[in-house]
Amino acid sequence: MKGTPRIITGHVIYVGPHIGHMGLHYNKTFTNGIYPQYYDWIAKCPAIGELFVPIGDLARVMLELSFDYAHNMRGTTGSYVTFYREVQKWLASTQPQSTKSPSGITLETQHA
Repeated sequence: MKGTPRIITGHVIYVGPHIGHMGLHYNKTFTNGIYPQYYDWIAKCPAIGELFVPIGDLARVMLELSFDYAHNMRGTTGSYVTFYREVQKWLASTQPQSTKSPSGITLETQHA
């Protein structure tokens, strides 16, 4: 653990990448702070906690992150861009590396 995360209260919105195993997706809103179980994950990757922003700051943060129509983050500078990329790196490092083809197709050769 990297320390105790700060307590997140109030009306906040998550602007980070989708984290399916946490049930956390982009634009998920919370009215009375975040769920207690999220603090365990924030302790492992503190950048997740930084991507819960107060609703009043959303427009400024969205300009910094600069999403395109396919919801790809295009921002290049700023603290939220850095936090977003840190979460992406953390997610990539925690995903099991698959050795199977993503399509599930197995090619076999026939011998004559």
